[in-house]
Order: sequence, then C-alpha cells, then structure tokens
Amino acid sequence: MEESKMENSEELQEINEANKTDENIETEEELKNNKENYNEENKNDKENELNKKIEELENQNADLKDKYMRAMAEMENIRKRAAKEKIDTIKRANKDLLLSLLNFMDNFERAIKAGENNNDIQNSEYYKGIELIHKQFIDFIHDNGVEEIECLGEEFNPNLHEALTMVEIPDCEHEKIVEVYAKGYKLNDELLRTAKVIVGKPKAKE
Repeated sequence: MEESKMENSEELQEINEANKTDENIETEEELKNNKENYNEENKNDKENELNKKIEELENQNADLKDKYMRAMAEMENIRKRAAKEKIDTIKRANKDLLLSLLNFMDNFERAIKAGENNNDIQNSEYYKGIELIHKQFIDFIHDNGVEEIECLGEEFNPNLHEALTMVEIPDCEHEKIVEVYAKGYKLNDELLRTAKVIVGKPKAKE
C-alpha cells in the first residue's frame, strides 16, 4: 500500500513537472510572439517616422527650389531693367546732343540761304567752307538715325509741324505748308523736332 502511494505521488510530481514544462513553453512562445509584435510595431513606427521626415525634407527642398527660382527671376528682371535704363539714358543723351546740333544746322542753312542770290558770295572760299561743313553735319546726323521731315507743299499736320503763322492763298483747297522756317526731324522714326512752318489756308468766303 505504501508502494502504491509512492507511485501515485511520483506520478503526480511528473504530471506537475510536465504541466510546468508546458506552461514554460507557452510562456516562451508568448514572449517570442510579444517580442515579434513589438519589433514589428517598432519597425512600423520607425518607418512612419522616417517617411514623415522624408516628406518634410521634400517639402523643404521644394520650398527652397521655389525661392531660388523666384530669386533668379527677380535678378533677371533687375538686370533687364538696368540694361533698359542704361539704353534709355544713352538715348536721351544722344537726343539732347542731336537737338543741340540741329540748332547749329539751322544757322548754317540760314547763312547758305543768305548767299544764294549773290554770285560773289557763292564763289568765295568762305561760302564753300560753310557748304562743306553743312554737308558734314547732314552726313553725321544721317549716320545717327536722323532724317528730315518733308514739309514744303505738304498738308499741314499739327503732330509734325508747328505753324508760326497762317496766310490766305488763292485757289487753296486745304491747309498746306508754303514756307519752312526751321526744318523738322525724326530720330529712328520717332519725332525729334517739329518743323516751324508758315501755313497757307483757303481764302475766307465772302
């Protein structure tokens, strides 16, 4: 009987140890599963964090690229404005210079006109010198884009001509230029100076 009790006790002990072993196995599996789950979750968190960081850097890069392109465009606009202002300044300076030279042209032409009806004056070296200088002036202004505005006999145009006075002309159908006091000029197809003229107009009806 005692032997039977001992056997039963040993069996119980074996069963308990077996149960403990099973429990230990289950606990290890649970720890393993928990560890795997933790690692997977941690991995996902790191990936999400990394993706978020990448997205932030991409946004920063796009923003910097946009600012760079805007800065380059602004620099190009500044360069173009500076170049245009430089050209405009040169044009204004050239225009002022040419206008001053035209005043000299007027005086030369008056001097030439004064000697047109005097053979002695026309044959003098002095007069020929004036004609030569006048021709050089004309060549110079033509080379710089200045052209004379045709006036005599043309219809009066207030945009191109400045009427000093108006006189009645018989059989005149419309206002036209009958005398030019000072020639008008264009610079590269833009008005440089209006012509000072005397305008003939139709005779008033009685």
